[in-house]
Amino acid sequence: MFTGIDDVDWASMGHAYGDASDVPGLLRGLVSPDGDEREVALDGMYGAVHHQGDVYDSTVACVPFLFELVATAGLPGRGEIVELLRSIDGDGRDPEEMDFWSDDEDEYAAWAETLARAESDTRARSGVLLDVLADPDPGLRRAVPGALVQLHGDPAEVLTTLRRRLAVERDGSVLRALAAAVGEVGVRHEEFTEESGAALTALLAADGGRDDPGVRLSALVQLARCTPGPLPERAVGIALDVMRAAREAEEDPTDAEPEPVRAPATPTPTMISYLRRLKASQRGSVKAPWATELLGGLHRALGDRVAERFALLEDQLRSPDWGQRREAIDMGGLLLTGWRGPHEESVRLLGEQLQETDHRIVRWASEELEWLYALGGPAADALAARVAAGPEFLPQDRWRETSYGAALCALAAQGDARAVPALVEVLRHGEVPEDLGAWIGRMAPEAAAMLVPVLLARLARIAPGHQPRRTEHLLKAVAATGDARAVGPALRILRAPEDVTRPVLGDAVRALGALGPTAREALPELRRLVRDGATHLRVDAASALWSVGGGTEAVLPVLSSGLAADHWSGRHDALRALARLGTEAAAALPELRRLAASPEENGGWVAGALATALWEAGRDTEECLPVLLHAWSAHADNRPDVAGIWARMGPAARSAVPLVREELTAARRHNNSGGTGRMRYRCAADELLLTHGHALLEACAE
Repeated sequence: MFTGIDDVDWASMGHAYGDASDVPGLLRGLVSPDGDEREVALDGMYGAVHHQGDVYDSTVACVPFLFELVATAGLPGRGEIVELLRSIDGDGRDPEEMDFWSDDEDEYAAWAETLARAESDTRARSGVLLDVLADPDPGLRRAVPGALVQLHGDPAEVLTTLRRRLAVERDGSVLRALAAAVGEVGVRHEEFTEESGAALTALLAADGGRDDPGVRLSALVQLARCTPGPLPERAVGIALDVMRAAREAEEDPTDAEPEPVRAPATPTPTMISYLRRLKASQRGSVKAPWATELLGGLHRALGDRVAERFALLEDQLRSPDWGQRREAIDMGGLLLTGWRGPHEESVRLLGEQLQETDHRIVRWASEELEWLYALGGPAADALAARVAAGPEFLPQDRWRETSYGAALCALAAQGDARAVPALVEVLRHGEVPEDLGAWIGRMAPEAAAMLVPVLLARLARIAPGHQPRRTEHLLKAVAATGDARAVGPALRILRAPEDVTRPVLGDAVRALGALGPTAREALPELRRLVRDGATHLRVDAASALWSVGGGTEAVLPVLSSGLAADHWSGRHDALRALARLGTEAAAALPELRRLAASPEENGGWVAGALATALWEAGRDTEECLPVLLHAWSAHADNRPDVAGIWARMGPAARSAVPLVREELTAARRHNNSGGTGRMRYRCAADELLLTHGHALLEACAE
């Protein structure tokens, strides 16, 4: 073992923390009979020799010794070493897409060459993995299939070997890894997709998964990944059967996935130990966590097949298993905000989670429902009931972090009047949510009016220019009520010394603009800012001046000059302000037409704002249609506003019908960029797009 390790000039090499003279000690630590020492050594390999995925000359020099360890029978922890080798390989990473720390071309070339050597060396030795696929160590057998697919250069040999091993393997966790690897071959190599699909289909048979139902679910996940067409009949039923079997089965210690490196009795001071404890805490209340993880994989593999995904989600939300429902809540947030589908039952089931005694479940479900306010009607009564039950303890500054606060936010986000009494209480001294103004904007005027006294009282306690974030949120909120008393706090800021109020001056101006003619008292101050204010304030001040009744004489020159701003955001703001002026902005039409003809300036979000301004100022259907069509394709976020204009045009916008019909038949929401994890999308904007789109089709009798 470690043949030739002392002949390597480690001191001449480097890693993340200096010269690599300590690397032989780390390699020898990987074979220590002491579990603590092995864990510390592996942590050192990741922390220094392969720090945050970086590859050094010492990393490459370790590769032959790591493969030697993998091939040495009886050594514990070899599955972990296989995973380390996969990470060193990089799985086809592209240096040009990675961040490099130097502009020196020679340094970059040397770094890229090191990455290439890491890949070529790991792949050249990957034949070793074929020899250990039947090793007695289940942790190693579980790690090898995926590594073979990634590292071995002959996919035909790999697939044949994997299928042969499937026929004799009996360990459930290893069988699931084999099924995942068979599917991965089909995903990576189109010429083997059919063969991979056949092997996976065989595993779906009642006895194809041996005694482990998870093998069938793993096979189903991979089929969904590598075959774009329809899934086998009863695909959803198979998944649901496996989930029920997983939660109804007796606890079996052999069913849990064993740790690749045996955990020491006392945690070691390593990142590996920390991550293991974190994972254990997350999975501790989950029965058969492998099933929950596989179902998450199935959701991702199903992609746009929303009927199947919503059926899976609804069953998981009904599960008596705490862990399955916790994962369903998280998946539900991603699915409901990112995809269009039969959402009513899923939203109702999210609302049912608020009946739980576990405050974590209540908080998680409520946080998702806050994102889903545009769809949240089926859960509104459940939210209202939870809020009516009162807080678990007296509201405090950080009330939003409680389950009660999360439920209150979700109810308020729907503009539900039943949230108002509770909001009054928590807003007396507690945190002021950033979205409070938007919530109030969705409320009936009489409900919003109940919040005015507490908002004014909070503003009165803040000196002008102090606590800018809180002031911003309060000004937005009180302006959203439309109450004339909101003019006072905003004017107090405008009349104070500007060097004191600079951080909140723009917020006060925008609040006055939102209040409209109610704020006529502010006309002198707004005229002063339009004339003498800082450049970044003048567009907002001009928009507010027009809104409160100051006419267009002083406003239009400022907004027109904003169209020539150096940065696109300045042009965007000026365009949005011109659109609010409507036909009173007709004098700006020549400049709007110039922008529309400029490819450099008419792109992204600017294209949407420009198309809207051109329509509102000129109302010329023939002129606006091509500009609107361009805006539709320039950025997905433009589509709700563009569709709204087309709906107002009615039959005159018939040429846009094919685009709109195509959009309405898509499974994904228009702003779904394909993110994963905790990604959430603005489904309210998409629901608005759907409403406008259907209105256009109806107007055109489509």
